[in-house]
Amino acid sequence: MRSFTTLRNSAWGIVQQVIVCVISLFSRRVMIETIGQQGVGLNALLTSIISLLSLAELGIGTAIVFHMYGPIARNDKLHIARLMHCYKMVYRVIALAILLIGVCILPFMKWIVRDVSYSNAYVMLIFILFLVQTTSSYFFTYKRSMLIADQKQYVIAIFDLIYKVVTIIGGIVVLKMTGELAYYLILLIIGTVLNNMLISKYVDKQYPYINEMKERLPGEELRSIFRDVKNIFVGKLSGVITTSTDNILITAFVGTIQTGLFSNYTIIFNTLVSVTKQLSGGMRGSVGNLIAVEQPEHVKVVLERMLFMMFLIASFCAGCLTGLVDRFITLAFGDGLLIGRTTVYILILNLYIMTLDIPISSMVAAAGMFRYDKWIAITGTVMNLIVSVIFGKMYGMAGILAGTAVTYVIQFSFKLIIFYAKYLKQNGVRIFAKIGLFTLTTVLECIVIAFICGQVYVINAYVSFLICAGISALLPVVIGSLLFCRTNEFQYTIAIIKTICSKIFGKRGGELAQH
Repeated sequence: MRSFTTLRNSAWGIVQQVIVCVISLFSRRVMIETIGQQGVGLNALLTSIISLLSLAELGIGTAIVFHMYGPIARNDKLHIARLMHCYKMVYRVIALAILLIGVCILPFMKWIVRDVSYSNAYVMLIFILFLVQTTSSYFFTYKRSMLIADQKQYVIAIFDLIYKVVTIIGGIVVLKMTGELAYYLILLIIGTVLNNMLISKYVDKQYPYINEMKERLPGEELRSIFRDVKNIFVGKLSGVITTSTDNILITAFVGTIQTGLFSNYTIIFNTLVSVTKQLSGGMRGSVGNLIAVEQPEHVKVVLERMLFMMFLIASFCAGCLTGLVDRFITLAFGDGLLIGRTTVYILILNLYIMTLDIPISSMVAAAGMFRYDKWIAITGTVMNLIVSVIFGKMYGMAGILAGTAVTYVIQFSFKLIIFYAKYLKQNGVRIFAKIGLFTLTTVLECIVIAFICGQVYVINAYVSFLICAGISALLPVVIGSLLFCRTNEFQYTIAIIKTICSKIFGKRGGELAQH
C-alpha cells in the first residue's frame, strides 16, 4: 500500500511539474520580451529575499507533520485536531512576523537592488507585492499538512496544477497587454489566495473534526514540538542560505544582468529539482509510516532501493543537461544568453547531489533526527558562505556555485553517516562505495555525451537539438542498464515499472511489494 501511495503522489506531482514546465518556458520568453533582462533579474533577486524572510516559518510545518504520523496511524482524531489548532495559531503569528520584517527591509531596497533603471519607489512596490503574496499563503497553508501527513499529496498536486496553469497563462496575457511586472504579481496574489482557500475547504470537508475539536495540546508535547522546531530551523536556514544567497551574491559580485542570465538556467534546473522533489513529497508520508512500523533492517533495504532509483533519475538528468541545456536556452530564449560552461557543469553537479539526497533526507526527517541534522546543516552552511564569498571574488558565478556544491556534498555525506550509525546501527562504507560507483558512472556518461554532441554540426538548430536529445537520453539508460542489470535494486525497479505499466494499460500484473 505504501508503494502505491508513494507512486500515486509522485506521479501527480511529476505530471504537474511537466505541464507547468512547458508553459513556464513560454512565460519566461514573454517576460524577457516584455520586461527585459533587468526585470527578470529583479524578479529573481526579490524572490530570493522573500525566501530568506520565509525563515520565520522556523520549521513548524515539518515538526508538526512528523508529530502527526503516529496519531494518523492510530486514527486519534482528538490528537490530530489539537496539532492542527496549534499549527493554525502559530502560522498566523508567522505571517505577521514576515510582514513586519519585510516592512523593515523596505528602506534598504536602494542599496540591495543596484544597476537597474527602475526607480526605488517601483522596486519597493514590487517587493511589497511579493510580500503580500507570501504572507497571504500562511493563513491557509497549515491545512496542507493534514494531506501531507495522511499520504494524500496528490490532492495538493491537482489543486496546484490548476492554479499554476491558470496563473501562468493569465500572466502571459497580462504581460503582453501591460508589460508590467506589478500587474503580473497582483494576478499571482489573487490566484494564491483562491488556491489556498479551495484546498482549505477540501480539507474541512474531508476532516471535519479538525474544526469541531478546539482543545489545546498538552504542555509537554508542545515543548517537544518546539525542541524539534529549534533543530529543524537550523536545517531550513542552511537550505535557504544555500539556495537563496546564490542570486544575491551573483548580483553583488557580478551584477543584476548576470543574475537575469543565471535565472534563465535556474528555471530549467529548478523545474527538474521540483520534479525530483515531487518524489520526495510523494514518499514523505509513506516513509514516515515505514519508520513508524518497520524494523531498521527493512528500512535499510528500502533506503538502498530508493537511492538506486534516484541515481537512475539523477544520471539521466545529468546526461540530458550536459548535451542539451545550452542549445535549449538559445532556442527558447534567444542568442547571447549563455553562461560559462564551467558554471553549467557545477549546476549539473548540484542537481545530481540534490536528487541523491532525497531518500536520505526523507529518512532522517521521518526518524525525527533533527538534532543531528542541525549540526550537519551548520557545517554545510559555514563552508558554503566561506567558499562562495572567496571563490565568488576570484571566479565569479562559477565560484559562488562551487560553494553551493561543497554544502550539498558535506550535508549528503554526513546525513548518510549519521543515519547508518545512529538509526541502522551500521557503518556506511558499503553504501558510500555504491554511491561512488554511481557517481563515476554518471561522470563518464556526461563526458561521452559532451564529446559526441560536440561533434554534431547540423545547419538546422532544431534538428541538431533533436539528435543531441536522442544521444543524451539514450546513453544513460543503456549504460546504467548494462552495468547494474544484475543488482537486486535494478530488478526491484523493473518490477515497479512493470506494475505501473500494467495498471496504466489495465492489465493484471504483480502487486507492488508492501514496502
